[in-house]
Amino acid sequence: MITKRQTKLRERIIQEGVSSVRRLRKIDEIHLLTISKELDIDYSEVTKYYSSMEDIFHIQQKKNWRAIHKVLDKKIRQAKTPGDFKKIFDDFLEDFVDDLSSDADLHWEACSFLPKCLEFRDQNKKILSGKIKNLIKRGWPGKTANVIQRQTDLFILSFYGFIDHVVHLPVEERKKILKDFRNMLNLHLQDRLFF
Repeated sequence: MITKRQTKLRERIIQEGVSSVRRLRKIDEIHLLTISKELDIDYSEVTKYYSSMEDIFHIQQKKNWRAIHKVLDKKIRQAKTPGDFKKIFDDFLEDFVDDLSSDADLHWEACSFLPKCLEFRDQNKKILSGKIKNLIKRGWPGKTANVIQRQTDLFILSFYGFIDHVVHLPVEERKKILKDFRNMLNLHLQDRLFF
């Protein structure tokens, strides 16, 4: 069981790692020993949780997506009507943008080239694709399996491009682009035939 002290320490390590990357703009030049010195804690306290800077970003990425999937799964289990599933879809997008930190750009950039993070991203796309496919099937009923698959694939492609764009916007601008993105997706999903 992780204590509050351990959770706070892990958060401090992450914050210091992110701050160091933001300052130096070079993730490969930041070492856990430097972080332990900056935080004035023993090196073993850092290595108890993380083995490298890549590990810090990878674990944070997994933690964030685990929380997102947990919420999605709970809402999907509770949904009954097509309207419920459509609302989950809209809420997913809104919650995702609301939960982006001010450091989301740095996390996204780091996770776009670190091998462990890229491997996780590929796995996560498959998991997310399954959940989105379920939402489309149940929120917009009456579509063929081929249409559902194509719309799911297009969503995943669009969503990851959307993330890459929105994380680089100022926090106050993110909601504006979200509204346009959500409207575009909803128009797309109303099409039963989809070419």
